[in-house]
Amino acid sequence: MVEADGAPPDVTEGTVLTALGQWLCATLSLSADAVMVGQVNRVAPLCGTFAIMTVAGRGRIATNRTTYGAGCRIVWMQQRIDVRVDLHGPGAGDGAGRVALLFRDPACADFLAGFGSIAPLHADPPVQRDFVSDAAQYEDTWQVTLSLQVNFTATFAQEFADTLNVGIFETDATFPPE
Repeated sequence: MVEADGAPPDVTEGTVLTALGQWLCATLSLSADAVMVGQVNRVAPLCGTFAIMTVAGRGRIATNRTTYGAGCRIVWMQQRIDVRVDLHGPGAGDGAGRVALLFRDPACADFLAGFGSIAPLHADPPVQRDFVSDAAQYEDTWQVTLSLQVNFTATFAQEFADTLNVGIFETDATFPPE
């Protein structure tokens, strides 16, 4: 991932999920309401094909990097974010295969880069999962875990010495020996 000097755009977990959700909509031809965030979404499962994204883990990739801008210090942390994507409904297995196939494609990298310092790392092989609906029916559900690199930043005010007074001093006269 290429990093620009200066203040980067602020990338949050919400930004990552928005970017990934929009990419899933484009890749799987799903409507925006058919891709949602898991766990605390307070939305009943949809009829038909839909996807649920859940952040499954985070990990540091490298040591922090510090850059400086106008009056500020910027600390960068390269982090891996794992997002579990559960695909439900008809064609979920084919959709999971398509997601795993296209996640490392340059078009995906370009798409995600449009949201800031986000890049695809890898996709785990799709696996089928058990899912029992509220009507006690087994439904076709596939899962693929996507790992992304995200450069999180923190910006701090920084004072700089921008002027310097240089002069010649007689050291013995200015700082007499003891």
